[in-house]
Amino acid sequence: MWLREFARTRLRRTPLPLRDLRLAVGFFAGCLILYVVGGPRVMGGEIPVWQAVLPVLVLCGSTAFRSTAPGRAVLVGTVTVSVEAAASGGLGPVLIYTDLLYAAALYGAPRLCRALQFGTVAATMAATVVFLFIGDRSEGVTTGLIVALLLISPVWTGVLIRNHKEQADAERQRAAQINRLAELDRKAVLQTERTRMARELHDLVANHLSAIAIHSSAVLSLQGARGAGEEKPDEPDGDDPVLRALAVIRENSVQGLAEMRRMVVLLRSDRAVDDDWDRPQLNALPSLVEQARPAADAAALTLVTEFPESFPEVSSVIEVTAYRIVQEALTNCLKHAAAGRVRIRCETGAEELLLCVDSPLGRPDGRERQQRPGAPPTAGAGAGLAGMAERAALVGGVFDAGPDRTAPGRWRVRAVLPLDRNS
Repeated sequence: MWLREFARTRLRRTPLPLRDLRLAVGFFAGCLILYVVGGPRVMGGEIPVWQAVLPVLVLCGSTAFRSTAPGRAVLVGTVTVSVEAAASGGLGPVLIYTDLLYAAALYGAPRLCRALQFGTVAATMAATVVFLFIGDRSEGVTTGLIVALLLISPVWTGVLIRNHKEQADAERQRAAQINRLAELDRKAVLQTERTRMARELHDLVANHLSAIAIHSSAVLSLQGARGAGEEKPDEPDGDDPVLRALAVIRENSVQGLAEMRRMVVLLRSDRAVDDDWDRPQLNALPSLVEQARPAADAAALTLVTEFPESFPEVSSVIEVTAYRIVQEALTNCLKHAAAGRVRIRCETGAEELLLCVDSPLGRPDGRERQQRPGAPPTAGAGAGLAGMAERAALVGGVFDAGPDRTAPGRWRVRAVLPLDRNS
């Protein structure tokens, strides 16, 4: 188990040349230990020490290049083992040579791999035939098995591992190609859906907003034409609440049309969502509150803001999320809140952005401000809180809305948006 874990964690992280160098040093140390422990012919003086150590040095030097130059390494190893076998026939050089054969079959060119397969088989058959003619049959068969174990076995093991690696690489490339094709299909489907959404927004919602803007402008123009000649049609009499409400309706519908056009352009483009398009910003929160003041005055609501002197630079995702949450919270206040004070607070810190909108809990009659008695509920009622919660969750923030426990009779909307995760 520990050997397998070591091979999976350590050896795979080590570059091949450095791994080969370590292997060569290990082979050399092992051969020296083998000669010291079980080499009486060397230690006793029958074979000079240099004659036993020199082939090991040459083979270990070839091992250092077993993966970078496998052809030359196995060629040098073949010549060295052949000369050493004719001279002394030590076991250590033969074991090192089997590793050179394995590395040549694994890392060498395809032509070298095929040559080693046929060459080792031919060498094994030739050695078997020679020993059959020289000695008896049993000795020839035994010698052939030993030669096959030393020559054919490492080569075919390297070929087997090589085939598995090539198959794994092919499957990996095929999987990467499939992922690229799937990503292209996903982008095509996403772009098609965005185009369809843009078309629906342009054909349905934008048309209704245009009709609202046109009709409100027409009523204001007729009233202006009936009044004094110096009075501008776009500036209705401030004493008439109906005309003031029409002016607010026209202004908000025109602004909604502008935002709708930007959204349609964004959906039809292939730009990323973090592109610098004309998006809401934090420094636009005061103007958002000012736009809601006429409607708030008509509903007997007093808007009180607590904004920092200067808004910090945050990511576009946080700016859009904060702007939309405050916008939706103000809309809910105008629809549901009772007469009183509405407090809009924004605090910025080093790691988070705090948004808080608290208002009177609700009208005494329990009806929405803009809903006629007996009329059906407004379409999309209840979706505002869910939308604000989803926007906060998408950026990793926290959102809660409900009656304020510290101030009875008040409704509080609170959102905390992190800045470090969305920079």
